[in-house]
Amino acid sequence: MSGGSTDPREPLLGRNPAGEFEIGKDGAGLLVVGFDGSAPSRNALAYAAGLARRDGAALLVVFVESLNSATLWFFAGAPVIPDAAADLTEDLRDELKGAGVPWRFVSVRGDTARELELLAERYMADAIVVGRSRSPWHALGGSVAVGLAKHARRTVLIVP
Repeated sequence: MSGGSTDPREPLLGRNPAGEFEIGKDGAGLLVVGFDGSAPSRNALAYAAGLARRDGAALLVVFVESLNSATLWFFAGAPVIPDAAADLTEDLRDELKGAGVPWRFVSVRGDTARELELLAERYMADAIVVGRSRSPWHALGGSVAVGLAKHARRTVLIVP
């Protein structure tokens, strides 16, 4: 499955057969990684890939595009949303080349922390891995990492 399938309906195969979930197992089976192409998200991806390789786990790499972000443009009254996810697919192939872990890329729109948690729940992931925000704007409203650390129902790894 390495190579980055983008069909979210296919089961991800990690340590356990598809659809099975084991509490208290030794090591991770699936890690959800928030990825937007930024330096912190690249650090999170690299960390998660190393962890997945050591544990024999799979990665679900997720790009969440916020509908209220600066990437939302209006043309003639209709929203035009650039396909940033398509641009990231090539970056992912480069980043994960030779990593030796199965992975899949999924792009969704919505609130980043909420979408990462929902996907982690849907795929029964063992942890969510995100990069630490370096933006001074997040000091006002809080970052995705802080939001996940406060409210997620599973392990959250925040990579500097």
